[in-house]
Amino acid sequence: MTKKSRPSNKENRAGWIRDTVVKVRDRYHPIVWVHFWLTMSSCITGFMLYPYLVIYMTEQLGASAVAAAGAISFPSLISMFFKLWAGNISDRFGRRPVLMMAPMLQFMVLIGMIFANEVWHFYVLLTLNGLSGNLYLPAENAQIADVVSEKQRTEAYALNNVAINIGATLGPLLGIAAYHLNPPLIFCAEAAIALVTATVVYFKIPETLPKEDQDSTGQTKGKVLPGLGAHFPLYLLILFAVPVYMVEMQMNSTMPLYLKTQFVDYLLVYGTLRTVTGILTAVLQMPVTLWSKRWRAERVVMIGYSLLVAYSLFYGFTPFFWLLVIAEFCWTLTDMLLFPRLKQIVSVMADPQVRARYFSLFDISLSVGKMTAPVLGSVVLVQYGGKALFGGLGVLLLLAGVCQVILVSRVLSADRRKKEQTPEMAG
Repeated sequence: MTKKSRPSNKENRAGWIRDTVVKVRDRYHPIVWVHFWLTMSSCITGFMLYPYLVIYMTEQLGASAVAAAGAISFPSLISMFFKLWAGNISDRFGRRPVLMMAPMLQFMVLIGMIFANEVWHFYVLLTLNGLSGNLYLPAENAQIADVVSEKQRTEAYALNNVAINIGATLGPLLGIAAYHLNPPLIFCAEAAIALVTATVVYFKIPETLPKEDQDSTGQTKGKVLPGLGAHFPLYLLILFAVPVYMVEMQMNSTMPLYLKTQFVDYLLVYGTLRTVTGILTAVLQMPVTLWSKRWRAERVVMIGYSLLVAYSLFYGFTPFFWLLVIAEFCWTLTDMLLFPRLKQIVSVMADPQVRARYFSLFDISLSVGKMTAPVLGSVVLVQYGGKALFGGLGVLLLLAGVCQVILVSRVLSADRRKKEQTPEMAG
């Protein structure tokens, strides 16, 4: 009688890996995974492009630092007004048409960038590129909320954050290589990904906006903005999030100029710091999200803002490479904890028929950050130096963080009371 052969350790490891992959894949809706891959691809090319636009315009087109930063800020001014009704398009006509139309607009804009030879060309083209993103992102976030339960939304948005940070890991270093080889290659790469995105949406993403929500939205289609009153907490949430995005925009605009004053190989230092951040987030995002799910949102917001204050102080007052790595770790934890939780809070605040509009309006905080941070940051940096720039951001973040914690606590307490009272009212 022959003994039954036992599986080897190698086979056991392979089986465990296979089972783990299947569990992770099945944990999230297929549409969430499609958005994961599309987001990762577009962020790789996006991080190849945006950090080097200021340098491209100053070195290739002879623009001043302020004029080049203005080309990044100006689209945010236009986008801020566009966002007032951009989400309404997805709520009225569905997610799928918007998710196909926006990348096609982006494709045409990026082809135009290849041939742009004046700074004002970039003012126009970056504005159009920003409008395409303002259409796409609220539809994407709303679609994730359409297909994912409330309890799992933080995880789903965290997974999307992993994709963003994989882009942040690979994009800057690829951008350095492309910039030294042939700068227009960066525009070609992002244009190709935009075309791929539109194609994948056409074949892989169905419509997810429920018919009853389409009907409800149609009845209120004349209302571009949700009114004040009950929706006032959303506007406060937007306001207090602006300093966070001001810090993020320093990374993508004035940070290379600041590092240029501190390091000889500033581009290598910048690319390395961004890569460290991306790797840490890509690896730790989901474990940190699953671990912190038991934390109340108020605690997550408090920790996130506190880490950003530390980040600003490190950059402003101790600009040494290894301390900047620690600062990047502070940013990484903020990125992993704060952004997915804020999106989950927005999804809880919004009724289904205005879900995309809420996400679109929340993105105004990003627009204001983009509009103010590059120009103000470059002016403060040139006139007063890095200590004034990052020290000022640290104070602003401290004040905004305290207000945001109080706001989130009150909003979610009201939501919990409402859910507790609903069964009683039904009975």
